[in-house]
Amino acid sequence: MPGAENAVPARAKLELPGWNVSNLQFSTFRVTLIAKVIDRLTIRRLAERGELTYAEWRVLARLGTMPEGGTVGQVADLAWVDRAEVSRAARSLEERGYTRRRENPNDLRTPILYLTKSGQKLYKATLKERVAFHESLLVDLSPEERVVLDELLSRIGERLAHMVKI
Repeated sequence: MPGAENAVPARAKLELPGWNVSNLQFSTFRVTLIAKVIDRLTIRRLAERGELTYAEWRVLARLGTMPEGGTVGQVADLAWVDRAEVSRAARSLEERGYTRRRENPNDLRTPILYLTKSGQKLYKATLKERVAFHESLLVDLSPEERVVLDELLSRIGERLAHMVKI
C-alpha cells in the first residue's frame, strides 16, 4: 500500500529526540537512529575500558570469527567498512601484540591477519561484554519476537545487498 511505510504505529509515538520528525517517520530511518545510539554506547564503553577503539573492536570481532585469519579486504567486507579503516586498526592492534600477519599463499600482496593469544583473550573478554549489552537491548522481546525482528531485518538487509550491487 503506497505511503504505508510512513504510517506511524501507535507504539512508535515515543518521545525520543529525532524519533518523530515530520516526513522521516520511516521504520528504516528509525533503525539508523537506533544503530547510531548503539554505536555511541559501544564507543563510550570501549573508551571506558581503555583498550580498544571502535574500529579496533570491529577488526578484532571479525578476526575472532575467522580461525584461519583473513585479509584486510575480507575483514572490511564482513564489517561493512572501508579497507583503509581496517588497515589502520589492524596496524594498531599489531603494534600492541593483538594481531599478527602471515604470508598469504594465494596472494603475496595481501597478508593474512590473525589474532594472537593475547588478541584472542581480549576478543573473548570484550565479546562477553558486547553480548551482554545486546542481550540487554532485547530483554523486552519474547523469543518469538526476536525471531520476527531478525527475519524482518534480514529481508531489509537482502534488499540493501541487492541495491549495493546495482
